[in-house]
Amino acid sequence: MKALITFGKGPAAEYLEIARPSFEAFADAHGYTFRVYDPDPNPFWPIPWLKVACIQDALKDYDEVLWVDADIVITDPSEDLPVADDRAWQAMVVHHTQDGAVPNTGVWFCRRPMKRWLASLWEMHDYRNHPWWEQGALLAKMGYDSRARPITLGEPTELFLYTHFLTTEWNSHPWDEADHPRFRHATMHDDRAAVMREWAGAA
Repeated sequence: MKALITFGKGPAAEYLEIARPSFEAFADAHGYTFRVYDPDPNPFWPIPWLKVACIQDALKDYDEVLWVDADIVITDPSEDLPVADDRAWQAMVVHHTQDGAVPNTGVWFCRRPMKRWLASLWEMHDYRNHPWWEQGALLAKMGYDSRARPITLGEPTELFLYTHFLTTEWNSHPWDEADHPRFRHATMHDDRAAVMREWAGAA
């Protein structure tokens, strides 16, 4: 059993309204249950961190959970994520940017072995306000120095070794665009809603 999950709070509510039909089409095509969360604000953790709690909750009911940020449009739903290795605990795209080679949790595939790692992220209080929020903490768990610029990979951890790295078509980023994007990420655009509407219309 697998689920595609997301949420959109504040300005991201508009993004999700634009993106939602593409999420539903992808979920229907590939056997995902589609769930939109509405997490209660946490007085300690910034909103981006709440995706960790949503994935934890979904892994109670599903063997595989695909998190997709609300500012992503799935422009080509014809294929499912190619995570054929059933030993992988998680999968994501690594973006090659001015900050280095950065794994990105905007599209974040997790299996049940990730539950203990997700729980451990909540103990990383010194990453609460990291510029990349939960992504910065996760990278540290994988063996990266996510405070350095450019970031560097030190000693790969067990989590890194059980990570499947996807090609950029599964999270095409303005700083690292794919030739044939399937999941297009509007982050870094000045008017994300306008860009997303353009992508959704073309799809």
